[in-house]
Amino acid sequence: MPEPDPDAGAPTSPEERGAEMPAPPEGLAKRVWEPLQAQTVYDLERVIDYCEELIEHKERPVSPSETAGEGEVADKKPPQNLSREEQRVAKEELEEMSTDEMKELSEDELTRYGHVQIRKLPCGPGCDGCPHGPYRYIVYRDSRGKVTSKYAGKADGG
Repeated sequence: MPEPDPDAGAPTSPEERGAEMPAPPEGLAKRVWEPLQAQTVYDLERVIDYCEELIEHKERPVSPSETAGEGEVADKKPPQNLSREEQRVAKEELEEMSTDEMKELSEDELTRYGHVQIRKLPCGPGCDGCPHGPYRYIVYRDSRGKVTSKYAGKADGG
């Protein structure tokens, strides 16, 4: 059960506080920042704590059990051990990177962005050549925290 709010009844308007509110971050939706302006310092501190926990949860490493993708995994390489800031930069790069750009990277370079899997994929019933490949995929956690994969071209031997 939440603790009682020690700041209940605190001034809520800028006039009551005697100062102008700081500007919200550019691009942050009004539905996010506007309710925050009405909160007490106590509640804002609790929101900060929750946001930090939520960020950690959404940026947690992808576990081996979460990397299962379509087809048969013929080989895999774990991601590089990067700092939190390096992970954010790499995730932004990956989400903007085209398939053609990914095809140019080596498997070792791809580990900057997540787990690299070499997969052989079935195409459907009646195909005598299945599975096809091998193909390279990067398995990573997107900016919403969901595990996803991106095609990164044919693997050596394919």
